[in-house]
Amino acid sequence: MGAIIETPSIYGEMTARDNLIEQYKLVGMPSLDGIDELLQLVGLSTTGKKKAKNFSLGMKQRLGIAVALANNPDFLILDEPINGLDPQGIIEIRELILKLNKERRITILISSHYLDELSKIATHYGFLDNGSIIKEISSDELMKKMEHKLILKVRNQKEFVKYFEENKISYDVVDSKTINVYGKYNLSKFINELSKKNLIADEIHEQEESLENYYMNLI
Repeated sequence: MGAIIETPSIYGEMTARDNLIEQYKLVGMPSLDGIDELLQLVGLSTTGKKKAKNFSLGMKQRLGIAVALANNPDFLILDEPINGLDPQGIIEIRELILKLNKERRITILISSHYLDELSKIATHYGFLDNGSIIKEISSDELMKKMEHKLILKVRNQKEFVKYFEENKISYDVVDSKTINVYGKYNLSKFINELSKKNLIADEIHEQEESLENYYMNLI
């Protein structure tokens, strides 16, 4: 049975293989089978006798993940896994995380300030402020909130809703006077099409929110 494992420290004076052997002993694994597979999985199978202290930061991050995987955890905690990495290192860690989730069915909790990078891999978000979770939301829900939209302030809301339904326009009703319309539209053309149906909005605003802006608005 797997366990909840946080990425442990690695020993700089040891090779990647030696680090894994040490971790196997610490967690009481009955044999050293699987070490070659782990090294291959994280892209460190060719490091040979090179000591971990001489690894690049990206290599050290991948070795730390390999060590954490030694006893086949179900749940992995990664704290700032891409912090300080160059673009190539970020891509490698991202692909490894996705592979672990897809192929090994490992649930991964990532603590990170790199929100745009998280948006490429996360399925659920928990936003923290002063140590407390202030918002939990699925990726699908979050992407919809961040989607490009038009915010309409209207009086005859029912007529607008009827028009949007008839023309299969994605929308939601925020309150009795506000409707959000999702998607990218030519604003002038959109207003002109509405006016042809005698639909005149009191106000129309365009909005497209980044993940960082969404977080800042929360707190």
